[in-house]
Amino acid sequence: MNGVKAILLLLAAGALACCQTSGNDLSQPKVISMPDLGFRCTLPAGMMDHTSSASLAARKQAASNNGKTALLLLDMSSDAVDTVPDWHQMWIFTFPRGHLSNLSDSAAEAKINTALAGPRATPMGQPRTVTIAGRNFLVSDFEQKEPPLLKHATTYTTICKTQLVSFVFVSNSAEQLKAMEQTMQTLSFTNP
Repeated sequence: MNGVKAILLLLAAGALACCQTSGNDLSQPKVISMPDLGFRCTLPAGMMDHTSSASLAARKQAASNNGKTALLLLDMSSDAVDTVPDWHQMWIFTFPRGHLSNLSDSAAEAKINTALAGPRATPMGQPRTVTIAGRNFLVSDFEQKEPPLLKHATTYTTICKTQLVSFVFVSNSAEQLKAMEQTMQTLSFTNP
């Protein structure tokens, strides 16, 4: 159990360490391709790209990530602080599947979803499995009360090669969250 707690702490530390900004404007939808992991998708328009140069470089070898923390590959948000009603953010993380080898695939995916939601988030219902572009994802919904706001989050996690790959969507608006989740419908995989 202490090993699992250590992994979760390392996941959180890795996420915080990777969140540096580059400030690129994405006023038009942009396609992101991660051939090392075997997928591509169209990103939401109108969001700022805050992905660090280290994260951009990590995309090229994401399938060989064997670190002990989650690796941030994409960090995008609306051009506003997270206290405004229409704020929203999207991340893509990877974590080596082998570090949770004692768990089934769905249990490992659920553990990552919960870790990425953070310790103050409350699960909303049970995780569910959805198939997108021939690939199964475990989807978890969360809420976090930050009066007067209620933050909504949905995390989609699947396994690509040796990595747990997570798409995280967070917003102060349930409607905006649903709009961002349309990104998942643009996914295509080279090896479904």
